[in-house]
This record gives sequence, C-alpha cells and structure tokens, in this order.
Amino acid sequence: MAKSKLRKSKAKPARKAASKKRGGKSPSKKASSGKTKAKTKPKPKPKPKAKPKPKPKAKPKPKPKAKPKPKPKPKAKPKAKPKAKAKSKPKAKDTARTQAAKEKGGGSSSKRRRSRSKRRRTKVGFIGQGLMGVPMAARLLQAGFSLQVYNRTPEKAKETVEAGATLAETPADAAKGADVVIIMVSDDAALDAVLFGEQGASRGLKRGAVVVNCSTTSPTIAFRAATALRSLSVRYLEAPVMRSVHAARDGKLQILVGGAEDDLGKARKVLESLGSDIHHVGDVGKAATLKVACNVLLACLTQAFAEYFVLARKNGVPFETMMEVLHAGPLDSQALRDAEQIVVNPGGRPNFYLRHMHNDLNLAMELAEHMDVPVPLAAVTRQLLATAENLGMGQADCGALVELMSKWGGVAMRG
Repeated sequence: MAKSKLRKSKAKPARKAASKKRGGKSPSKKASSGKTKAKTKPKPKPKPKAKPKPKPKAKPKPKPKAKPKPKPKPKAKPKAKPKAKAKSKPKAKDTARTQAAKEKGGGSSSKRRRSRSKRRRTKVGFIGQGLMGVPMAARLLQAGFSLQVYNRTPEKAKETVEAGATLAETPADAAKGADVVIIMVSDDAALDAVLFGEQGASRGLKRGAVVVNCSTTSPTIAFRAATALRSLSVRYLEAPVMRSVHAARDGKLQILVGGAEDDLGKARKVLESLGSDIHHVGDVGKAATLKVACNVLLACLTQAFAEYFVLARKNGVPFETMMEVLHAGPLDSQALRDAEQIVVNPGGRPNFYLRHMHNDLNLAMELAEHMDVPVPLAAVTRQLLATAENLGMGQADCGALVELMSKWGGVAMRG
C-alpha cells in the first residue's frame, strides 16, 4: 500500500510537468475552469435562441402576398385586346370597297339595305274604294305599305292610284301575294261576292294571309267567311270601323276587332295606321254584333236630334241658341254635332250614307229577331230611314232625317 501511494505521488508531479510543458493547467484548475465554463455556456445559449428571431424577420409570408402580383398579368391580357384593333382592319377594307363602289356609281351596302327594306314591307290588298275606303287607303300609303286596290268602278280608285297604289282588275288580283287584305264594302252580299265570287279574293290569297273585314256586316256571314277561309289556311278578322270620314283621313278611326289574338297581332301594324283606338272585342261575330248595336244607337240619336230641332224651331227658337245649349250641356256628343251639319252645311260631303244606316238597322232587326229581343226604337227609326231613302235621300248623309222631320213638321230648316 505504501508503495502504491508512493507511485501515485510520483505520478502526479509527472503529470503536472507534462501539462506545464504543454502550457495547460492543473486538473483542479481544469475542473474549476470546466465549472466556470459550464456556468458561462448557458449565457451564449440564449444568443443562438435570439438568432432564430431574425429568421422570422425574413418573413417568407410576404412571399405569398406576392401571389396577387400575377393578377396584373391577366389584366395585361385585356390590354393585349388592342389586337381587336386588328379586327377593325376589315372595316377599313369595307370603307375602301364602298368608296370604290361609290366611284363606280353607287354603294353596294346602301343597295342591300334598300332591298332588305323592300322585302320587309308589308304588302296590303284593299277591296272597296267608297266613301271610307279612299281615305283609309291613303293612310296606308302614307304609312309606307305596298298597296294594290280594287273597286267595281275603277274611276273611284283614281285618287288612290294617283297617290301610288296599284290598280287591280279583280279582287283575286288585289289579294294576290298580299300579307293583309282589307275589305270595305256595303253589305253581306257585296262581301260574299268579293271574297267567294268567280274572281273573288279567295282565289288569290296566299297561305298565312289575314283578311280584315272593315265593313258593317252580320255575324252570320262573319262565321261563314272565317270557316271557309280557314280551310285555305287564311285567317279572318272582322274589324268594323266607327267615326267619320274626317277621322279616316287623320288615321283616328275607332276599330272593333273580332277574331283570334294571334291574327290581330299579324294585322296590328296595318290597323294602327288606320285607327287610334283598337278594341279586341272577342271571337269572330262579337265585333259585328257590337257594331250593329252601336249603329242602332247612332240612328236613334240622329232621329232624336231631328225631333229636338223641329220642336224648338217650330216655336221660334233660333238655331244658334239651340246648338249653344246643346254643346254646353250633358247631351253634347260627336254624333249630334255630325247631325247638325245637315243644317249648317247643306249639300256637304256625307259622313255616313243614309242608305248604309238603313241597311245596318235591317241587320239589327234580323239579329234582334233571331235572339228574340225587343227593339222598338230601332224598329221605328228603321221605318223612318226607309221612308227617307224612298224619297231619294239614300245618297245623302244620315242626318237627312232632320230634313225629313222638318218637311213633315212644316218647319224651314234655314232662314
């Protein structure tokens, strides 16, 4: 044991000497320095912890914010739309072509437009050039429709032809190729003849055409005409008109329409050039019935005015005073103003032929009898109209009833 202690003691100085030669310290100092190092080592450790903090300062997160930056790139694409300007180059070519065409003597594009407008023009046939037919046809020409007209006596269509219409030799010719055919005749017999006669319009009508009967006719012939024309793939509308010749000239007629809504749509533009008030009454037959009823009222009002005039005139009331009171009161109406024209403007152009009024009341009586409806005022007025017509007043205005009553009452109409 003593030897081992001696060896250990001898070895310690040897180690110390070796460490001195190397420049090191004693193990005790190393241990102490190791302890101090161990104490100092934790201090630098927070420093590396602080070092990662700048790493977040690099903030890679903003880089995703740079993602919207590619968005302007698609915006730059629309800017590339100036390529569309290249599309405008054909326009320049077109202008060059049109200029060249103009130099040659006309613009091809304008000719095409004109040809298209001609194709789009509605072709209208018009049968009947009487008191109302002539101003109605004039309105259609003013509206720009292509018009071909027929009348039994061609001389009556002279004014319309001079205004630009084509004169047809037969009703079939007037209907040939027409989109809409308007008929304005006096009665049922005339309507049947121009539609279904030997050279009637039904022989010239094309498929899909619309026949518009503006005459005052019976519901019976309306049903018959609509049925016969349907078999030819042709549509039928009844569209009797109201108001005077002056309204026809101004395109302010009142039109009562009976027939299908779709058929009215096809003919509406034509009818709108003729009237300011269009009433779709219902199916075929309804408008004819309403027009007959309206004419009963008009005839009775005219007769009532005639009696008003005779009673007041016989007792010495001046005509001017009679009219002043009538116009200012609740009884004023256009119908009575028209009736007074027989006194104010004797011999003037009629607004409504007396013979046509007589015919309409005949229709009313037939309809009333068919429906078993009493119409005593209409019956009496019809007799008075028949008397006036027999006395040669058929071609006069229906206001001639005033003249008839004045003769019977022994009253001078003027003076």
